[in-house]
Amino acid sequence: MQTKTFGIRHHGPGSARRLRAALDDYAPDLILLEMPADADKQLHEVVSKGLRPPVALVLYDAKDIERASFYPFASFSPEYQAIEWAMDRKVKVWPIDLPARHYLAEKAPHVPPTLFATEEPPPEEPSVLPGKTKKQLRAQLRRDPLSLMGELAGYTDSEGWWDATLERGTDDPLETFDALLGMVRELRETFPSASDAENERREAFMRTEIRKALKSGAERMAIIVGAWHGPAVEDVHKFKATADKARLKGLPRVKIAAAWVPWSYPRLAKAAGYGAGVSSPSWYQLLHDFPDTATDRWMATAAKLLREEGFDASPAMATEGVGLANTLATMRGHEKPGIEELEQALLGTLAAGREERLAVIHRKLTVGTTVGFVPPGVTTVPLVADLNRELKSTRMAKLWETAGEQYLKATKANPRGGIDLRANNDLRKSHLLHRLNLLDINWGRLQPSGPDSLSSFKEIWLLEWQPEYSLYLIERASYGNTLPLAAGRYATERAAEMKTIRPLAQLTLDCLRADLPDVVPDLMESLRERSAETTDVASLLAALPTLVQTSRYGDSRKTDTTALLLVIDELLPRLAAGLPAAATNIDDEQATDLLGHLSAANYALAQLDNDEHTDIWTSGLWRLVSAGGVNPLLEGHGVRLLYDHGMIDDPEAARRFSRALSTANGAHPVAQWLGGFLHGSGQLLFHYPPLWALVDDWVSELDWEDFETVLPLLRRTFADFSAFDRKRLLSLAKGGVREEEIKPVEAENAGDTAGAKEVEGAVSYSDPEDLIEALLGWMG
Repeated sequence: MQTKTFGIRHHGPGSARRLRAALDDYAPDLILLEMPADADKQLHEVVSKGLRPPVALVLYDAKDIERASFYPFASFSPEYQAIEWAMDRKVKVWPIDLPARHYLAEKAPHVPPTLFATEEPPPEEPSVLPGKTKKQLRAQLRRDPLSLMGELAGYTDSEGWWDATLERGTDDPLETFDALLGMVRELRETFPSASDAENERREAFMRTEIRKALKSGAERMAIIVGAWHGPAVEDVHKFKATADKARLKGLPRVKIAAAWVPWSYPRLAKAAGYGAGVSSPSWYQLLHDFPDTATDRWMATAAKLLREEGFDASPAMATEGVGLANTLATMRGHEKPGIEELEQALLGTLAAGREERLAVIHRKLTVGTTVGFVPPGVTTVPLVADLNRELKSTRMAKLWETAGEQYLKATKANPRGGIDLRANNDLRKSHLLHRLNLLDINWGRLQPSGPDSLSSFKEIWLLEWQPEYSLYLIERASYGNTLPLAAGRYATERAAEMKTIRPLAQLTLDCLRADLPDVVPDLMESLRERSAETTDVASLLAALPTLVQTSRYGDSRKTDTTALLLVIDELLPRLAAGLPAAATNIDDEQATDLLGHLSAANYALAQLDNDEHTDIWTSGLWRLVSAGGVNPLLEGHGVRLLYDHGMIDDPEAARRFSRALSTANGAHPVAQWLGGFLHGSGQLLFHYPPLWALVDDWVSELDWEDFETVLPLLRRTFADFSAFDRKRLLSLAKGGVREEEIKPVEAENAGDTAGAKEVEGAVSYSDPEDLIEALLGWMG
């Protein structure tokens, strides 16, 4: 039998084009391909079932989908071209790489971590590169073995070297493959430890499969593997079969399932974290499809995209860009421009030196936004079919596999879009997105639309599709054949694992939004049980706003949530009784967190407009402000909430204010109390001048050292106010301060008495109005 080995680069357009030409010339009757051996039944589907690349074959542990391997194909991938060539000529394709059932089993929890370990020390390496230790060199070779060849040729990585040397040229395909095989053979012989234990197992399995193929009766066999593996498989007679079998003996295994999922160019790019990715998939597609005119097409398309973005990009400038790219390539000794020359030429011409314009082209034309397609009949489970029907009926099918972020129903006039839940189809869109989120398929992220969004009929969704969502759907199919059924069962399973009330309350709200009324009663019963078991006041306080939101869901969506009011009825008295203890003997960070929960709970309860709830809540606030040892931040906020509820009148508020701002309390506690009282709004200072006078007097009487201490706390307090409120405070401060009441601050430099001086980041002023304006401006 005659054999020939072709070392390729995964997703290399030059490799794909040369391989296709070499196969035409060599005409094998059997192709051995570096793909997992347990993918045998699926490989032909990539070209025979109507799939549109980029797509990925997913092999995963049938019992644990988290352990999965993705094998992407682009139309410019040499593997794809080899399979297509073979299918056209009815030539068998035989996958020969280590099966995924063994590779994925290595990740299984029950497998000992030393299973694949080798005790043999790596051989010593010659020192060939200045400034690199043997350890650094070995790590580099194992991470990217061809990077050394690129570095020796003056490139920063293997991709740049491979692209310039092997992707752009038009030399003889068979001679190129032979030359590459020789280079890699020399590299492996010089640096034997560059091949780690995993590579050696894979190559041992490949050689075992090649030995089987040699007995198959084929006459001309083509072996297509990654370039690094070429020398290890080109002549199996150099290796002992018994040694290969020993290396493979006792490998663990798991049961494997397979599926095809759409992939995307952003996901294929190296930036997405895919190990065998390429940095410019869209450019590579153009280079593969139009090798002779790729430069002109790329630059013309770039000009068109820039014009669509509103930038000046004429055909003449595009022509100038092509000329510059060709000149750069010639100066660097390249036969044709690559993406580096193209983008540099674009920056100097069409992009007018603006990096942000180049970034647009890089995203849309260098990386690209292309997404593949897998027809519904390929590896389809009932849940996927149900989703496809729902996507089509809600007119969202085109969005499902679209790469990049986009707002649902966005327009130029309304770029954030939004759906109206009073419209039947928009309501179905909302249900669909919420159900997917419940399945942990977070295609859509609900955007904030106001503090009381449940009373609104508008939702804003930001969509971003990821290829793994198709895989997740296949796995979630075990929960049900329809989205409502699967989402409901999945939510019920998650609820059983939740031990605290807050996430359970959020899950209940999510199920209501997803229109899953069948599971809500059980979730509400679980909420009652968890709330009865919970003694942590902070946890209950944090959960209260979500409980209130969920109970009010029925007001705008006509869903019966009255059972949740019983949960609030039972929870609120315990919460009110425990507030003082929760606010006592805690540090400032804990107090800040509790302040947010306290404020949110007060706002939420106000939405219920329930007199009984208000009475219980304000009784708890009275206990909070009357207890000793309460953190001053929370005491101050408690007084403010009681004032807002009308439980404290103006004179009483002024009395408590005056007592809290006493200099005997210390500057830091006073600033905390003041911050708690003014949290969220400073308008009370405008409406009741005695309070402003108290604050004004307290600030004016502070020593400079105390002033510097409390300034960050005051800034945080004033930063919460609206811009309008801050301006009013500035005007009030200017009008209420007399120049003689503010003493000039001496500058560090005694010779400077005219004005401001910076001293270690602080500013000194002799003009009181400058001091006030700078202070309030810094606070805002």
